[in-house]
Amino acid sequence: MHFQARVACRSSMFRFPWIDCLIIDRIMQDRQKLLHLLDKIKTQLEEAPELNGVSTADLEKNLQAISDCLKPVKPGPATDSIIHIWSDGACSGNPGPGGWGTIILRDGVKQELSGYHHLTTNNIMEMTGALEGIRQTPEGCRLIITSDSQYLVKGMTTWMKSWKNKNWKKADGKPVLNKSIWMALDKEAGLRDIQWQWIKGHAGHPQNERCDELARNAIAKGVKT
Repeated sequence: MHFQARVACRSSMFRFPWIDCLIIDRIMQDRQKLLHLLDKIKTQLEEAPELNGVSTADLEKNLQAISDCLKPVKPGPATDSIIHIWSDGACSGNPGPGGWGTIILRDGVKQELSGYHHLTTNNIMEMTGALEGIRQTPEGCRLIITSDSQYLVKGMTTWMKSWKNKNWKKADGKPVLNKSIWMALDKEAGLRDIQWQWIKGHAGHPQNERCDELARNAIAKGVKT
């Protein structure tokens, strides 16, 4: 099967003989040769007179469009790849000394973060781990955030809209707990494309187990200092 480039010319078709001999499979296999051929056609058109009423300028425009489509597009930094974040929180007593741990995987490179607070709650540490992870990523990027906290995941995917519509009040009319952190999460999430995932904690998930270890190590280190 031959690939033929044709341009409408009133009731007739104008055929380029340079392309008649090309086979589709070969074109697909060798993009650079086709681009070279298009450059050759454009050069010949520049040297040719008007062809049966067909404007050479129009032909060149169409050929340039084909050439642009064939050239590979360099991916943009914010949309090419998905960044994965795993986070967890822990608390010795609730409230009590707490820690959070986060793993960020971006372009095959892993980054581990952790932090400590002398008096906090488990929920706050769960939220803080996710928040600090998000803050390490560029605005406009795509994220998948995995957590074993239903409080965090449901808050961001199910409850948030209702809370905001009710001026940060719950269904029972009481103020939303941890409002400042929820607002910070909402702000950062609004600047990115985030998919939230829940997994069961302490179920052998490697990244979740490591985040838990980071959080507990942060507590142990913080209590000693």
